[in-house]
Amino acid sequence: MVSGLVLAVGLAAHAATAYATIDAVNQASRIQTPNVVLLFQDLAVNGPRVSANVDANSRAAYGRALTQYVLDGTGVCLGLALAFTGLFIRVNR
Repeated sequence: MVSGLVLAVGLAAHAATAYATIDAVNQASRIQTPNVVLLFQDLAVNGPRVSANVDANSRAAYGRALTQYVLDGTGVCLGLALAFTGLFIRVNR
């Protein structure tokens, strides 16, 4: 249970830096950034793709940040699942 919470919190902190990069590039490109959950849902369903509106100088960093955000978000979900599984096992002993 503890390892799942540590995993979720650690990856959430790392995902926050990726989200900050995504938001900074979106602000520079005048693209509205969705909230963190909607952005993760869109990226998880459709895959990380760089919009044509993103500045050419920022495209590589933006693509890496999108990929890292998806990986970290998936890890957070797995960490929460591990924590809830541990809690379920502990309660039902």
